[in-house]
Amino acid sequence: MQNKIYLIGPTESILTKRGNRFPNIADFLVTQGFEIIYYTSNYYHAEKRFFTDDEISEAKSKCKYNLNIISALGYKNNISSKRVVSNFLFSLALFFKLICRVNKFDIILILSRPVELIYFVSLLKRIKKTKIIIDIQDIWPDALKISNKIKKQIFTSYCNIFLYPSLKYYTNSFHVAPSFLTWLHRYSSKTPSVFIPLGWENERWQNIDFKENIENKGLHLVCIAQLQYQIDIMPVIETIKYKEDVFLTIIGEDGTGERYNEVFTYIEENNLTNIDIVGKVDRCGIIDYLKTMDIGILPMITSSIPNKIFDYIAAYLPIIVLGDNDSSRFVLENNIGWSCNYNSKSFSHLIDNITIDEIIIKRHSLQRIREQYSRNELHKEILKTIG
Repeated sequence: MQNKIYLIGPTESILTKRGNRFPNIADFLVTQGFEIIYYTSNYYHAEKRFFTDDEISEAKSKCKYNLNIISALGYKNNISSKRVVSNFLFSLALFFKLICRVNKFDIILILSRPVELIYFVSLLKRIKKTKIIIDIQDIWPDALKISNKIKKQIFTSYCNIFLYPSLKYYTNSFHVAPSFLTWLHRYSSKTPSVFIPLGWENERWQNIDFKENIENKGLHLVCIAQLQYQIDIMPVIETIKYKEDVFLTIIGEDGTGERYNEVFTYIEENNLTNIDIVGKVDRCGIIDYLKTMDIGILPMITSSIPNKIFDYIAAYLPIIVLGDNDSSRFVLENNIGWSCNYNSKSFSHLIDNITIDEIIIKRHSLQRIREQYSRNELHKEILKTIG
């Protein structure tokens, strides 16, 4: 009997431009002989809109697996009661769809958000004895920054209501950042987990060549980021203000990021011609930019190892991480870059002391470890975890 695997990705599917780990896993598992049934939402979380019928029809025609769409309520604000209700209703609808379909021979693989999904899928394990696995890409309530203390306490309590009684029932898990294991153990010491980071896409990066020599005049830095609250690039910009031979390109900001006005105003007022903010660039276009750069920058406040780290790795770009977090430890352990404190003085000191020889050494380290962080290799680890 062919094994069925149900993939549940409310915010991540073939329809979304960002976050393609789950659809990549689905494509891989199809090649391994599994029957894949994929459930996602009709609401596009990143753009706060509903997918059109044409978008859904086109996505279904491209899929090599069964793509199912569940209607969601939708919401405009990430921190809102309407989002909570939308997540709850999606998770409840999914539960009733699966309760009549799954059996103890099936496998359910879900994202770690929203918390309501984690809870209702755990009920399927208890009722149907189905094997359930969670991919910990995000950690609620920790990941959501809520300034109001009362609202934060209410939201934390709400998340805990769903997380404490459910995570202990998960058969297995994998996490994209080491610190996420602490989150898992807070709620369950029983559930085993394997570190499987996001990795880089082989199809996108297969034709990029390794270059040892530094061809640029001056030092060319790049930061892939929309300037949201968790990305604070000001220490980098404040440093570059005084360095005419250092250049920064910011890729991905379309003017809607929470920090965009602050950054843009500072650049304009100080007439910083060595900083370029590039708008949205398609996934292939990013490659053309990265091939011309010397170092990738990650000024991320929250702890994780995001996709952009692996874009830098795939492009053989040494990496500077600001702050002490999962990404900085990952970069230092693999000898593929540097880290500094989260301020302009520390960043400036680091930039002043990086030599061409150091950059070349880091590039060779990237050449050595690059393949092990390709998705082709990481999918093999996921297959072992699914078992």
